[in-house]
Amino acid sequence: MKRLVWFALILLLVGMGYTVFPGEKAYACSCVESNAQEKLKTSTSVFTGKVVKRGGVQLFSTERLRAYTFEVDTAWKGVSSKRMTVLGNDAGSESCGIQLEKNQSYLIFAYQDKMDDKLHTNLCSGNVSVDQAGDALKLLGAGKVVTQDDFGETDQGRSWSFYLMIYGGLILMLVLVSGWIWRRKRRT
Repeated sequence: MKRLVWFALILLLVGMGYTVFPGEKAYACSCVESNAQEKLKTSTSVFTGKVVKRGGVQLFSTERLRAYTFEVDTAWKGVSSKRMTVLGNDAGSESCGIQLEKNQSYLIFAYQDKMDDKLHTNLCSGNVSVDQAGDALKLLGAGKVVTQDDFGETDQGRSWSFYLMIYGGLILMLVLVSGWIWRRKRRT
């Protein structure tokens, strides 16, 4: 019984020690201030676009990531398609997280993550609603208006060769079925 009391007392002292003298302090998200031109230099991809798809949250080690698919309007850097997907840190703003709304347009500054080779963004990247991006857009200057023709895409983001293969396959099947029916009728 005496050992149990001593054990409880030591446990209580150690627990109090952690509350009185905590280890590392946790700090809220703090971002380095920079303007849109500086962010253009350091970002992999910069564009304005409307969120057309807001994916579910995926957990990767310590991060909560959400995939946002944008219909790109104007590009300044690193746009390879009319539709771009960017992973956003979905944690709260205290953890540099960002939540973007579907059907809203944003000025996006994204960086290429070396771990997964995908575009990422967070609160410190400088993303802002297009409605509030007036000063940043002036600093960026005229971007390039993006159309589907810039990337050889159709409305579904597929190239003409995709449709050529589909329609060619259908025509070939029609010819083969017609030939089979014709041969069958000839035998009878």
